[in-house]
Amino acid sequence: MRKKLHLILSLLFLTFINLSEASAQDLRLSLLGNTIFYSFIGKSNITGFSIRNLMISGEFGREFFYAKGEIDINPYNISFFTEKIESDTSAVPEFLNSQIPQDQGIVRFRETFVSTRGLPLIRITLGRIFGKIGESNSDSFWVRNFVERPFTIRKFFGYDGFLDEGLEFSFSPPLPWTLEIAGQILDGSEKPWNSKGALDLVGVIAIRNLFGDDRTNGGFGIFWAAGKNDSSQRLSLKGTSVVSDNNSEFFGGDAFFNFNPFFSVRLGYIIQRASKPTILDIEGGLFTEFSVRPVDFFKANIRPEIFGIPRIREEGGIINNLPQIFELSIAADFIPLYFTKIRIQWTGNFGEKRLPQNIFYLQGIFNID
Repeated sequence: MRKKLHLILSLLFLTFINLSEASAQDLRLSLLGNTIFYSFIGKSNITGFSIRNLMISGEFGREFFYAKGEIDINPYNISFFTEKIESDTSAVPEFLNSQIPQDQGIVRFRETFVSTRGLPLIRITLGRIFGKIGESNSDSFWVRNFVERPFTIRKFFGYDGFLDEGLEFSFSPPLPWTLEIAGQILDGSEKPWNSKGALDLVGVIAIRNLFGDDRTNGGFGIFWAAGKNDSSQRLSLKGTSVVSDNNSEFFGGDAFFNFNPFFSVRLGYIIQRASKPTILDIEGGLFTEFSVRPVDFFKANIRPEIFGIPRIREEGGIINNLPQIFELSIAADFIPLYFTKIRIQWTGNFGEKRLPQNIFYLQGIFNID
């Protein structure tokens, strides 16, 4: 926590130095909010209300410098009706639950970084940044078409996605389309690595291609991410120190196509290989999103997902195939004003003992800038 605080304060200090010379055109401020009524019906019956986000976002850019900072409240949840049908399976998993854990404190820093601008071909970014594992990870609640990120991302990286402190280098050669080759060195203290050592860092390599214009555009990319996980440790056996290095690796990619504002489609796949002292887990998830907007004030969205392509656990030389998990989300967005959205969503999650679970959402969000 102290390391994160020092990094954030340093970034804010650099930003304020440049803000002292800034004009109104250089600075953009936004206030974003996200509230959700939710109801779980299935193995666990929970109804509640969540103030998920009340966030101030600031962006500041000069000729060779760009900074972004997001300060958000910690989610506040109120469960006003709870029925536990089966006591041993009533706990709703974090990756499924809208009632996400509440951290200590009142506010939290979200995406906060400083970045170079105007350098030929390269860009350097330092701060709290999203891991480059696809747009479905980095999209904010205002941009995405569903209440939550895809199941695969929530399962692997937690509800808030892959967000960590670190350094990023990216290279974009002069081509007729946009090609970005990026490398990240991240702290590794966040899920799923939860690394313990000061030098147990996470590395990410990503390649992304983008093409088209504002009306018709698309892209695709691949990535690889790896680092030591929390089962890596030093053991003392009869006076001998033994280093146990266990890694979690991810490989995947995504592709998308937009015909704005009427239609969009997105496809993504992520596979994990996680090693522990006696266990090897290999799990992969596939998700697809379709969105149709026939008129300005309405949009319909559907997202089918399969987690478990494959889903294997090897323990003691024995290979076990774990059950697949299927999730289907259907959402309708109503946009009465350009800065507000009202969303109704149903999500069905089927596959594990504590599931199936039917989840109903009523979400209200706004973005004022």
